[in-house]
Amino acid sequence: MAMFEAALTDVIAIDAATDTVHFYTAPGSGRKDNHFTAGCNCQTFGEEFIEKFGKVLKAYRQKNPAAAMSKVSLVLPDYLFLTDTIDIPAVGKKAMESSLEVAIGAVYKNKNDLKYHTFPLAQNKQFATFGLVGMRKDLALGLTNICAANQISVQNITFAANAMVNGAMILNPKLKTGTFVLLNIQENNARVAFVNKGRTVGMYDLPFGHAMLYKTRLAAEDLLFDHATGQLLVLNAKEKAKAKQLTMMGEEVLADPDEGRKDIPAEGQEDGEFEAGESKKGGRKLPKFMQRETPTDREGFQYENFRIFMKWTLELIASNPSVTALGEIDGIYVNMPRDYMFLFGMANAEEEENGVKFLPMMAAAGFDSNAAAARDLELFGGLYVKQFNKINNF
Repeated sequence: MAMFEAALTDVIAIDAATDTVHFYTAPGSGRKDNHFTAGCNCQTFGEEFIEKFGKVLKAYRQKNPAAAMSKVSLVLPDYLFLTDTIDIPAVGKKAMESSLEVAIGAVYKNKNDLKYHTFPLAQNKQFATFGLVGMRKDLALGLTNICAANQISVQNITFAANAMVNGAMILNPKLKTGTFVLLNIQENNARVAFVNKGRTVGMYDLPFGHAMLYKTRLAAEDLLFDHATGQLLVLNAKEKAKAKQLTMMGEEVLADPDEGRKDIPAEGQEDGEFEAGESKKGGRKLPKFMQRETPTDREGFQYENFRIFMKWTLELIASNPSVTALGEIDGIYVNMPRDYMFLFGMANAEEEENGVKFLPMMAAAGFDSNAAAARDLELFGGLYVKQFNKINNF
């Protein structure tokens, strides 16, 4: 099947989750290796990062002096971008444009520090709904300048979820004007994108991927997330509250009779018992009435683990009425390795309860889901940012 000719030749993508910079070239470009990676601490996107990023670019140019790098697409983490929907009264065109700018300024006090685009999503007799996407001006300028200093010409900047959706539309053209949810499951992470009439309007990242589709055990959902920061925040809050209480009570403070005692059984609880929500291994243990039957075969275990992806995707749909109200979702299209295709039949046996079908992203197009383009969907899609979703480009 013939694809669109890529208008861009190279993608540089920054993955903050893994502190990695990806250098990706269009497949079939003639280069022996079209995907290089380099480590780079991406936790903050300030001046320090720009400097580190520049060193990575310089090293890549030294190793690949023949690469032209004149038509580069820069793909950044989703959280560096804002996406929003804004409702304003439906009046004349000029009045709506003015009202829209006022509404954006009321919500985003740093409006003048942002590069942003707006686009119409829906309208009735009373209101018009506009989409909004934006990023920091200084970040866009800093990244473009450091690339130029290393003989790299950035033609476009976008976010990972948008590039991912573009890649899906190239591999499955029926999606290019659709309203759907795209779930891209990679080995150790997953990304969800909301698409309305072919435009990426929302996204969410999950910190786990198909590596947790275990064949012989159930994944502990709470352990798939890193709660260390949240737990530390709660602990600090408790310590501050305790210190404040002691200060207020002054000399009348009495020692807590349970101070220093560990694992004291609750009344009616035997030593060694754990309450619901606790586990010796750290995973949350649900009450028996909330547990499903334990699977008896490999496919059963994998499906129960896949249901965690299903749960999160369905909850995201239910929790974002401002997005889902824009149009009925055609389905949830999932990109994952071919080995897991059997999961779709099992998932759709619960279609009546779920209210939406889970569909393979590339089934209609007849592609092998293990193809390199599908495996590197965000990178591959970064080459086609000028074909689809142009409103999300900077």
